Amino acid sequence: MTYYIGIDNSSLDHKIHILNNDGNFHSQFIIENNLCGFNKLYDHIKEFSEIMIGFELPHGPLVDYLRNKQITVYSLNPLKIKRFKETNIISGNKNDNIDAAAIAEYLRKNSSQCRPLFYNSEDLEKLKMLCIIHQRMTEEHARYKNKLHFSIRQYFYLHESLFTDFGCTVQIEMLMKYPTFRALKSASDEEIETFLKKHKYRVLNNISKVIYKIRSYNQIISPEVEYAYSIEVKMLCEVIRNIKQNLKDVEKEMMYIFHKHPLGQIFSSLPGAGVILGSNLLALFGDNMSRFDNANQAQCLYGTAPKNYQSGNYHKITMRKACNKKARAVLFRFAFTSLRLSKWAREYYDAQRKKGKSHSVAVRALSNKWIKVIFKLWKDGIIYQEDKKNLAAA
Repeated sequence: MTYYIGIDNSSLDHKIHILNNDGNFHSQFIIENNLCGFNKLYDHIKEFSEIMIGFELPHGPLVDYLRNKQITVYSLNPLKIKRFKETNIISGNKNDNIDAAAIAEYLRKNSSQCRPLFYNSEDLEKLKMLCIIHQRMTEEHARYKNKLHFSIRQYFYLHESLFTDFGCTVQIEMLMKYPTFRALKSASDEEIETFLKKHKYRVLNNISKVIYKIRSYNQIISPEVEYAYSIEVKMLCEVIRNIKQNLKDVEKEMMYIFHKHPLGQIFSSLPGAGVILGSNLLALFGDNMSRFDNANQAQCLYGTAPKNYQSGNYHKITMRKACNKKARAVLFRFAFTSLRLSKWAREYYDAQRKKGKSHSVAVRALSNKWIKVIFKLWKDGIIYQEDKKNLAAA
């Protein structure tokens, strides 16, 4: 007999609902989100002959615990569970126990359509997490740089035009050492030149331009404003400097895993991928070849495949919304980057633009084509080359 176990997981505890093969209620209980609670669940289900465990959000300590126990877990789309509840629960009520019961019932009625959660190798799971962390850190870096930009404009407007790349390393270090205009103005030309050279700003013509801008600039700012904002700017510079250093450390670890992985050579051969984009693409596809049976599954999951709607004579094509949006963003970046280095990608993009498609629609259509090519390389284990053999998949 098969038992269907629905789990509504949260940060503090998990609601468990178990049904038997006939759809009859078996048991319902709550476990804490710790090892003691996980053992309680395992002791309860270890005697069952067959089980199916479903989650809406298949990640966290409980999922790792079940993986270590070699128990198969099924990942269920939250939108499908929501619609299933709307169809089967007339009252429209919602709580964690109802959600757990709905997951168990959905598993029982749709077991043939549910796919188990596939795991990658240990190295690739680590790379996947590093890619997520790298993206978060990149977003934080941009956020703090915008804050720094705002603060600089309030009291030290010279830095708007001092360097072409706002927030570059030499500018951060200069703000740390000379946080106010008066401090920078009091430094001699030789001192500023030595400082710039020390921080790898060695083009003499550029150094003279920076010094000229400092000497020809003047401003009137109240000491109170300058004092207050200089404190904030120093704090922001310290945060940005730390994030930059940690980003380098994360990228170094990503590079190590990416290059030593057997599939790393395949993904590094993609035009314009590099280490960061290549690592993200490798993390998306993984090294468990059972994950995708065909390219269309990846296209739908990652949101590059358009969604068709037809009713009578009415027909429209829209962007797919129920998908992995972060994965779609990665594929969009890669497709855009490939325009410089791939002849067929550029030709396809130009053809889409001639049809009247916008830039974003054309790039998204190109990323949909790229998934077919990447899927073929991934499945067959071959290196990318711009020849008919590889491009036939697109």
